[in-house]
Amino acid sequence: MRVLSAEAAAIAAAETVSLLPGRCGLCGASGGFASGPAQSLREGLACRGCGCNARQRAAAGVLLGSLALPPRRAVVTITEQASRLFLALRRRVGRLHGSEYLNSWSLRLRMSLWLWRHGVVDIARHGDVTALETGDGRVDAIVSLDVLEHVPDYRAALREFARVLKSDGVLVLTVPFHQNQADNRRIAELDAAGGVRFLGEPEYHGDPLSGGVACFHHFGWQLLQELRRSGFATAEARRIQDPDAGLPQGQWVIVARR
Repeated sequence: MRVLSAEAAAIAAAETVSLLPGRCGLCGASGGFASGPAQSLREGLACRGCGCNARQRAAAGVLLGSLALPPRRAVVTITEQASRLFLALRRRVGRLHGSEYLNSWSLRLRMSLWLWRHGVVDIARHGDVTALETGDGRVDAIVSLDVLEHVPDYRAALREFARVLKSDGVLVLTVPFHQNQADNRRIAELDAAGGVRFLGEPEYHGDPLSGGVACFHHFGWQLLQELRRSGFATAEARRIQDPDAGLPQGQWVIVARR
């Protein structure tokens, strides 16, 4: 109860200020985090230094603390590229490989331009989490944040993550986690023509480039069982909460070890 009360107090404090003081565990900046009553405590609280939000910073902290070797020597795959998190991790990880799901050349160009504007001289790469191009046992870690719920065949993605990881490699994963739900629930599927058919109320999640992406799944605790069945030795859900690091509200991060 004391832990919950402390978290509630930290949340209330964050909602009453426009700038939450603290030090970013990812970039080390001490300029604080953009806050206020209209801010999402998961998708907001952007660091004034690196620009990463609460969800991204919580996952990055888990990644850096879970690698089996120093970050500068690690090979890490991340399922995003045109993002603040990708930029911040490039400064910490020795070999970071990012990609995006790019279904058109115009989208690829837009993402490439975003990278160029932010000092990354590279082309945005297409990646499909259900068919990774990486060979077996090649990477030390995979980071995939809020992607799995948009993948119709999420089990294929979990198997691919397990395939490309080295022994003792780690998967760091976030989804909108339904902590009071035991089972995973499918809320949409693909029809015969490849279109999206919702099984109930349509649900789209915001995407800064495409405007909205269909959600196919609501994940509960069953996701940990699915990870073990897909080839991971261990899987756990961690709730990361640290007001001094700009994380007043606990953020769920899934960690699976190969």
